Amino acid sequence: MIDVNLDRLRGLMTEHHVTQDALAMSLGIARSTLYRKMEKGGKDFTAEEIFKMKDFIPLSDQDVIDIFLTKKVAIMRQKEASR
Repeated sequence: MIDVNLDRLRGLMTEHHVTQDALAMSLGIARSTLYRKMEKGGKDFTAEEIFKMKDFIPLSDQDVIDIFLTKKVAIMRQKEASR
């Protein structure tokens, strides 16, 4: 299972004074949906939602990589190397 670095995401939300309510509204989803996605480890966030978070929170390109992509990229590289 691939987990999103939710601690980092929550930390940046706090640093930028972004609440879950405000983030959910910016994503166009219910707060309960955002909460559920976070409870599931963040693996259900869509690319569109990630881009919206990047703009709204705001997140740097490196933040996005650190939060959402690091493990995915590592796993993809492992799979490619094993071919």
